[in-house]
Amino acid sequence: MIKFPVFVYKMEEDTTGTAIDNLYPALAQCFIIIICGYSAGRMNLISETEAKGINTFVGTFALPSLIFMSLAELELDQVNWLFLLSILIAKSIVFFTVIIVSLLVGRPLKFGRAGIFAIFCTQSNDFAIGYPIVVALYKTTHPEYATYLYLMAPISLAILNPISFILMEIGKHRQPESSQLSIRDGDIPNSENLHKERCKVAVAVAKNIFFNPIILMTILGILGNFIFKHKVPTVFSGTLQVLGSAFSASALFLLGLRMVGKVHKLRGATLVVPGILIMVKLIVLPLVTREVVSMIHAGYNESENLDLSTYGFLYGTFPSAPTVFVFATQYSIDVDLIASAMVVCTFVSAPLMFVSAKMITLTNCNPSEYIKELNAFTFDVSILGFITSIWVILVFILTKKIFRVPHKITTALAISQLFACLGAILWNTLKQNDGWSGYVQFSLFSIGVYSCRLWTMILAITLLFLQCRSLCFVLKLQPIFIGIGWGVPVLICALLLVFDSKDDTHFKKKDPNFVYGASQAIIAVTLLVLCFIVTVGCLILHQRYRRRFARYMDLAQEVARPPPCGDPPTSGGGPCPPHLGPPALPTIAEGDSPVVDIEDVAAEFGSGRGDGLCSSRFGCLGPSRELCHGIVQQYQQQINDDLELIEEEPESHAPQILRHTVLLILLSCSMFVGLALSIWTLVMEQMSGIYIELSFLDATLNFGQSIAVFAIFGLDTKEIALPAVKYWRILWYGANALNLPAWHELGTETRHVCDQFVTHHLQSCRSAIAADRRWRLRTYKEVFSGEKFVDWLIEVGLARDRVEAVNYARHLIEGKVLRHINSVYHFYDRNLLYTFV
Repeated sequence: MIKFPVFVYKMEEDTTGTAIDNLYPALAQCFIIIICGYSAGRMNLISETEAKGINTFVGTFALPSLIFMSLAELELDQVNWLFLLSILIAKSIVFFTVIIVSLLVGRPLKFGRAGIFAIFCTQSNDFAIGYPIVVALYKTTHPEYATYLYLMAPISLAILNPISFILMEIGKHRQPESSQLSIRDGDIPNSENLHKERCKVAVAVAKNIFFNPIILMTILGILGNFIFKHKVPTVFSGTLQVLGSAFSASALFLLGLRMVGKVHKLRGATLVVPGILIMVKLIVLPLVTREVVSMIHAGYNESENLDLSTYGFLYGTFPSAPTVFVFATQYSIDVDLIASAMVVCTFVSAPLMFVSAKMITLTNCNPSEYIKELNAFTFDVSILGFITSIWVILVFILTKKIFRVPHKITTALAISQLFACLGAILWNTLKQNDGWSGYVQFSLFSIGVYSCRLWTMILAITLLFLQCRSLCFVLKLQPIFIGIGWGVPVLICALLLVFDSKDDTHFKKKDPNFVYGASQAIIAVTLLVLCFIVTVGCLILHQRYRRRFARYMDLAQEVARPPPCGDPPTSGGGPCPPHLGPPALPTIAEGDSPVVDIEDVAAEFGSGRGDGLCSSRFGCLGPSRELCHGIVQQYQQQINDDLELIEEEPESHAPQILRHTVLLILLSCSMFVGLALSIWTLVMEQMSGIYIELSFLDATLNFGQSIAVFAIFGLDTKEIALPAVKYWRILWYGANALNLPAWHELGTETRHVCDQFVTHHLQSCRSAIAADRRWRLRTYKEVFSGEKFVDWLIEVGLARDRVEAVNYARHLIEGKVLRHINSVYHFYDRNLLYTFV
């Protein structure tokens, strides 16, 4: 059984207030300076050319001066070098992991991007934000912790960052204009030419790295520490101190200046990469740092080791340093992305630092009080998660996404989250946790939690197979997925209840995550490791296949309109090029029938492939292909059983890969935090405030999974409103039909609009936007979408904006000049089909 002994921090009572009082001004100063820079750029007080001058000053003069003075005057005596080694190992783990993942995901290889991402995730804002916090927290107990910042900064500047500089230099010299040998006058590149080219690149990389002001001043600062004996001569120190003191304000001001016109670009897919970088910096790095320091035992005793591991966690929560933006600007690598991510990272890190500072200054960690507060917090989160999971399931049922892939897997995930939240609510509500009630509560809780992890892994596998195989392949794996997603959690729960439950004393514990102590923690660690590795691996492979597919589509478009085959080479003709990728989506040539098949349009969004069948390279031929065709046809008939779904926007038929990718990233963070907490629970000797903070964070990310699903899939009102109206009409009227008033019951404005439109605009509108559309065996004559009609009204001047156009069209619906093709819906600015009466 895992024990939770009481741990007491020896800190003065006013430390918490001092920490908060110093933390708020530090953050406020940074944000005010950033806002000043943004305002200056927004009002054109500083031009882009002048901004380049500020950038040169910061990167070439201010920052190198600060680095030199910090290293040259640093006292190296009585330093815990084992702790610094732990920081180096922790940063190296995150650093190289980011580089490897970035290189695996991107195609072609982008060494510069991998290098700048690694710096972003490992280099903290040690001086502008970190120093005031550390001084406030440890000035009475460990005053030497503040000086460690000057030693931890060179870990990034002198050891890890040069590796990124090498990658960025390689990336710069691998550009098409410099990395590829041009072939002129029939010259063919040979091994000698390639060797010379590589030597030139190596020399250029080494030269740029050695003469980089950051690296050069780091080396000189370390040498100056030994030469000047920690005391820089006044003739140098005065100038360097003045230049170094200008770094913080200049860098933050420049950061705000570069944000002008960049924030609005963080939408949709552009939010994914900054979000991943911020989570790695603020969640992964603190946990890895804490675990490494604890495992190496950097302290001289258990108490000091706990203090150092806690300090390492706090250090990891500091936001990324403004120098990352300087590096990105110098090498012109994702400058806008890094600038936006820098500001967002600083904002997001503020509450995390506040909470960490508060938890570090705890004077008593009583396990009974901790478990009581954690249960109350878990209960609140579980209630909200229970409600949101029900909402998501209802939305998927109303929109019929429950029958589609991969939303079917997401529905199973939401059901698992509902079970987990229900189990947590019962565990904290019912007074008796022994006997059969305890077994039922524990079973609901454990099955829900374990199945959430497994369905997350299955969702990642499904997205990967949709991209690299086919819809048919995924449909055939559904029975196996159900067996894994539900069968394995039930089996684990049964084994725990049968083989580890000798009496009811287990259920007297108030934390259901560790009812069975070490055995349950080991199971949780094993399951989390498996699911986390598979989920992250599938995400990486999915991105690689997606980029490869996009590249093939680009190549296919290039050869889609080639010169006529057999033409002379002088005219650009020649042999027809081979097919370079997956089959292109069906298009309609100019000479084809004007009747468009809605079924063909919908097929484009059914899966990652046009027909949903496996390629012949997977052996899908003959009877196997016929079987796949039957499976896919049955699936499409199930999800497209009426015209209403075909009318919806293309994205409503799409598998919504981006949204599922964002969900998997959030769930991966939840698994990582749960894994860190389980490992910590297994090896914990003493309880600390950071452990409590991590427990609350795990409760939020674990029982709040359904909140994330709700935020991603449950807020799309366009997909909820029409199905809700449909079922309400069926319930109230007994049929899904639109009831309109008679002509004599209409208002004067509605009659005037209808008469005006019929007299002056009906024929021109019909000839402009009406066309025939075919669905299955039926052809709909002279129909058009609500979106096209709104566009036409604005174009001809009958409406000033889309809201006014919708109101105008609703008058026509009321006057029965315009109607939905099945007389089901009123007018909406959507892809619903309408026709004139």
